[in-house]
Amino acid sequence: MLIRCIRKDEYNEVDRLMQQLHKIHVNGRPDLYVDLEHPYSKEDFEKLVDNEEVISIAAEEQGVILGICFVSMRNKSGMVTMRTAYMDDLVVDEKFQRRGIAKKLFVEAEKRAKALGAERLDLMVWSFNESAKNLYESLGMKTQRCIYEKKL
Repeated sequence: MLIRCIRKDEYNEVDRLMQQLHKIHVNGRPDLYVDLEHPYSKEDFEKLVDNEEVISIAAEEQGVILGICFVSMRNKSGMVTMRTAYMDDLVVDEKFQRRGIAKKLFVEAEKRAKALGAERLDLMVWSFNESAKNLYESLGMKTQRCIYEKKL
């Protein structure tokens, strides 16, 4: 398996995976997520791939993209100044899950973030997504904060 940078000509493959991820969110929180045909527009996708402050990587095997990861480099504002990597998206094709692909993408993203000067890696996961929470905890992530809600 090869972990490599995503290319701008791979929008359709990335869009297919982002649709799978978005569907998880729509099913888990239909009160907050609307079903979208394309979670990222082609223009937004191309901006991500071109942005030197975004890590855009894919796991590929025999020419097939198995999973993708996007990580944005940020500096905290109003807090201690610290270069932070924020994992926006990590998704593995549902046909290839439970093969260690997400772990490999995570580890590579972490390595690249360190190389870009990140001192920490943050991400957000929905409380309904137990498999994602288990993955991230197995990779050494800790709960940073809880966001509460109450319907009115």
